[in-house]
Amino acid sequence: MSHTDIQREASKIWRLATAPLRRLPDFLIPGAPKCGTSSLFDLIMLHPEARRGLRKEPTNFIHYPTSVLRSRMNQPLALGRFLCGDGSVEYFFHPDAPANAAAIVPNAKLIFLLRDPVERAWSEYRMFVKSGHERADFTASIQKAVQWLSNPDLQPLVESASKNSFNPVRYVRCGMYAQLLTAWERSFSKNNTLVLFAEDFFSSPSETAKQVYSFLGLRPHVADSWPHARDGDSKEQPPREALQLLSEFYRPHNEHLSRMLGKPLPWH
Repeated sequence: MSHTDIQREASKIWRLATAPLRRLPDFLIPGAPKCGTSSLFDLIMLHPEARRGLRKEPTNFIHYPTSVLRSRMNQPLALGRFLCGDGSVEYFFHPDAPANAAAIVPNAKLIFLLRDPVERAWSEYRMFVKSGHERADFTASIQKAVQWLSNPDLQPLVESASKNSFNPVRYVRCGMYAQLLTAWERSFSKNNTLVLFAEDFFSSPSETAKQVYSFLGLRPHVADSWPHARDGDSKEQPPREALQLLSEFYRPHNEHLSRMLGKPLPWH
């Protein structure tokens, strides 16, 4: 075992041993993936009354769904008054995550950051291609996913597949925002839920900061600079066929989301 491995194991043992003395997360950022959630988490951590844990995405409510200790071990020691959070975007589409999270932190505040679902799908595809996890053609992947998601008889298969972080329907299903938000509403109060648009965050992080700090019960705070999420420098556009297919598929889902939130969507 290398020196780095020994240090990593020692840190894990220490955090687990001290877990009863650590905070449970006060807020969750469950998603959506590729919508600027890392920058949003950084924005919250700029506040002097917020504290960062070991990492942004511990995914405890998926991998250790019944363990209070595991949910605590990533967080800071409970010394003083502060907020801490869990920003695991894999929670967003996992069928069991809402109930798992509510069982451990029923009063946690939820912040969702949503983006044009077509752009989100393409961004995520490019990320997986860059990492070497994706070799399939984007259009072919989208066509398969839409077929699965449009067939009610395949819903059990979709639910099962969605328990894996990399699955055949991920690119499309993650953009079915209204459906996924409804699943979270079954486990958490609407009063504890804030839904933001990535487009607004990208254009005005200071205004988003005001909204988020107020929602979390934090006093107003102005930082010297704000994180500004960007989707890389690539200007490559999705194939036209995939773009048309996704636009048509998402039309009713976008309309549902707009009615659900009671306001127009910046991309629709």
